[in-house]
Amino acid sequence: MEIKPTSTTTRILTTVINEKPMTFAYVIGEDISGTVCFYPYQGGTIMIYEINGLPKSSKDTGGIYAFHIHEGNTCINDTKVPYEKTKGHFNPNQTQHPYHLGDLPPLFATKGMAWGMIYIDKFKPQDIVNRTLVIHEHPDDFHTQPSGNSGGKIACGEIKFFSK
Repeated sequence: MEIKPTSTTTRILTTVINEKPMTFAYVIGEDISGTVCFYPYQGGTIMIYEINGLPKSSKDTGGIYAFHIHEGNTCINDTKVPYEKTKGHFNPNQTQHPYHLGDLPPLFATKGMAWGMIYIDKFKPQDIVNRTLVIHEHPDDFHTQPSGNSGGKIACGEIKFFSK
């Protein structure tokens, strides 16, 4: 029996292979580094990420980390609170958590590395330019207001347009 990718998978992979991302972010933390690329796709966004150096899995977190787009536009870390200038979750529609535009699926890490590709239909890449991507130290519980009880910020990236 021959297994073929679905037409949606084929279209998404064709987009990612043949197009440049519209926006991107370099994510950095103490030992954390990675890249996140955003591609326009069918009125939404394909997001591809590779993050390395995440804290090794513990029985408490299982290597799961909250991942959000925040409303701030800088990762400058010059206050006593890590990445304080990223502010709160990007939430222009004033919805409850986990329905903010900035609420993303969690990162699932193995041996300190997380890789993923997802389709998100709640924003386009240009909608998140000059915002920040934040990785938190704990998983998001998806109900505690306003941010899912996800703990401190351990890494950040500024979302910018990709120049060709």
